[in-house]
Amino acid sequence: MNRMLLAGSIMALFLANGCSNDSGSFYSPDIIVRAAKLPAKDMSQSPLYDKLQEWEKAVLAKMVLASAYMDAAFWQQVDPEGEKLWRSLASAVTPLEKAAYSMLDANYGRWDRFLDFASFAGTEKRPPGGYVYPADLTKSELDAYIAAHPSEKDALLNPFTVVRRSGDKLVTIPYHQEYAAFVDPAALLLYEAAELSQNTTLTKYLRLQAQALRSDDYFEADLAWLDLDSNIDVSIGPHETYDDQLYGQKAFYKANVLIVDQAAAEQLLKYKSTGPALQENLPVDPKYKPVYDSKTMMPLLLADDIRRSGQGRAIMEPVAFSLPNDPKVWAKKGSKKVMMGNYLITRRTVVLEPLAQVILDPAVTAMIKHEAYFTWVLMHEVCHTLGPREVVKNGQTMTPREALGQYYSPIEEGKADIGGLYNLQYLIDKGIITAPLGPYYAGFMAESLRSIRFGMGSAYGVIRSAAWNIFVDEGALVYDSATNRFTMDVAKMTAAIRKLLIVLITIEGEGDSQAAANLIQTYSNIRPDLKRLLDTAESTVPLEFVPVYAK
Repeated sequence: MNRMLLAGSIMALFLANGCSNDSGSFYSPDIIVRAAKLPAKDMSQSPLYDKLQEWEKAVLAKMVLASAYMDAAFWQQVDPEGEKLWRSLASAVTPLEKAAYSMLDANYGRWDRFLDFASFAGTEKRPPGGYVYPADLTKSELDAYIAAHPSEKDALLNPFTVVRRSGDKLVTIPYHQEYAAFVDPAALLLYEAAELSQNTTLTKYLRLQAQALRSDDYFEADLAWLDLDSNIDVSIGPHETYDDQLYGQKAFYKANVLIVDQAAAEQLLKYKSTGPALQENLPVDPKYKPVYDSKTMMPLLLADDIRRSGQGRAIMEPVAFSLPNDPKVWAKKGSKKVMMGNYLITRRTVVLEPLAQVILDPAVTAMIKHEAYFTWVLMHEVCHTLGPREVVKNGQTMTPREALGQYYSPIEEGKADIGGLYNLQYLIDKGIITAPLGPYYAGFMAESLRSIRFGMGSAYGVIRSAAWNIFVDEGALVYDSATNRFTMDVAKMTAAIRKLLIVLITIEGEGDSQAAANLIQTYSNIRPDLKRLLDTAESTVPLEFVPVYAK
């Protein structure tokens, strides 16, 4: 079937499901405007590439090919029908269809991640858990089923199983079986890359990660990833749970293909041993900050991300990440924090600084400096592994993720945000960093504004809108009607940060899902003063950039 016939057949499929017989009506009327707010940026190039040896370039090429399979697997998890529509529009010629193709590509589906998952193609609503659960499954139904079948709970909530209906029963299928068409060829490419590798730690990791993709057992591969000492790196597999807004448990596939900036290693050394002290520095009851084993690792990397796919590309272009998420790995060996230098620079210049100029007082905007922004992002990633690791709830010991369910992602991101800000004073006191607090706070405010624009479909939008409103209520952020800008009181901000951090860590430490819900329901909204300024920015500041890659 040629591409045009395929496009017609796919459109017919959607029209048969109750949409208008006019493609202009099938798509949201403002789809061209919305697509224009997401400019494409080629992120495939890096000056670090020319420093690689030929064997490293060959391994990197295999990693890039493997990452494409994570893209395909992720589409199946979040919108398999949307992928068909997206592929049918690859040769689009009209402005409308080009916009639809761009929107589907940026959002991995028919729902706008930057607008609370509002549909822009057809009228079907996004299933809150994507397609790793039955599309019609509700949280209350799943709760009731688990209560009636407690022996099945672990399988149903396993991060690496899909849930399907079989008559009146809910059954599970391991990821490596459900997505075998994607993980098997990706694993083969990793095996091939391992054969080309001349680095012992890289060879070991690639082989173990290939096995893990085919078994869903990532423990040994995660340990090997933490031991990796190489000029190239890849984070690949199902990791984060952001797209599970039904229960907050299911991991989604992604990949980041990285070239490591070895020259930056020395500037990061000063942070590597701070974990235990930062944990002890948290302003909470000792029961919420278990002893941080100084023998565990905290690898810190600065790298260029030359190819990302799946959830790594669909959650508003992260500039850093901290993995693994497995507390058992943390206890044994720690976690790795990866700072993606090319994305840090592009986000700051394309989105953050222009957005801050519209909303923040010029004195605050002038504080936004690359080094301070870099350091706060790094501290956000470090603070993901601080705080509670276990919760006793209803007589059972569980992780905060299990206890908080769908509220875990926003609360955890808030803990990392606010914990990172709080611990900056400790780093200043110890002489590890020298800038005053203001520039770090200013970078966080600009980052918050970017996330708030995404609305409540994003864990970051949820918690950063809440933090913004709390800071306003505490007098740390003040709207000045004369200048039509927000100003910042650094002293009040410092006090408000401490207060909010205690709340967030206590919620995690108690596994208090009701307190999490109350916090979000009370504060996660956009108030009129900020809404007016965000509306002003709509016509001048990109919502986000979308990475594309040279052929």
